[in-house]
Amino acid sequence: MEPLRISVIGIDGSGKSTTTLRAIYSLSHYLPICRTGRNPFSIWKGDISHCLPKMANFFENLFRTVDATKKRQWIGLTRLLFVFFQGWLEPYMIKKYHPESVIGTRCMIIDSAIYSDFYYPWISRRMVIESKLRFAQLYSRLPFRDLYFFLDTPVQTAMERIYKRISDDHPKITYGRDYWLHLYEHEEGLRSLDQKFRETLHAAQTKTPFKVIEMIQRNRPRKKFQN
Repeated sequence: MEPLRISVIGIDGSGKSTTTLRAIYSLSHYLPICRTGRNPFSIWKGDISHCLPKMANFFENLFRTVDATKKRQWIGLTRLLFVFFQGWLEPYMIKKYHPESVIGTRCMIIDSAIYSDFYYPWISRRMVIESKLRFAQLYSRLPFRDLYFFLDTPVQTAMERIYKRISDDHPKITYGRDYWLHLYEHEEGLRSLDQKFRETLHAAQTKTPFKVIEMIQRNRPRKKFQN
């Protein structure tokens, strides 16, 4: 049997990592789970097995090094490499650990289609959403998730969390907090991301049946997806 595939998605600063880890640790008491993406591991009743930690460290070091250059083409290339690797990693983990569920932050198809607008805008603007999704699915070699949790977060709240993350990761800041922001981590960029997630999820649902659960946070008007 194929495992249930779940992704927690949303704009940067929406709390994807925290939400995903809490869900994984809670559910792992009842069923074996694999977490894909960055720092992948398998967990079952408290027993954690980290998968390919040397490769995980390689990507973390690569991201830090290239992100510091602020060169969007090089940053985008590292993300493409990571997505391609995930196309091999997920089947490998399923075969090795036999999970009942695969859970991760971000979706290699949805997120790739969205973030291409930031890394390669001169190419992306020539493609409609459906073409971006089709290319991302072919490149990742992965299926859409069976279930998506979309974290609907106010932009101001997301920015506060992003700055908190920067302060935690770089306690001795010498360049100012904005130096460590990613290309799209500003209010206009996050609003654009929020809209792109909604449009891309809707476009994907017209082609592939999957469920979207929208987790609404405070001070945010409710907007429903087609399910």
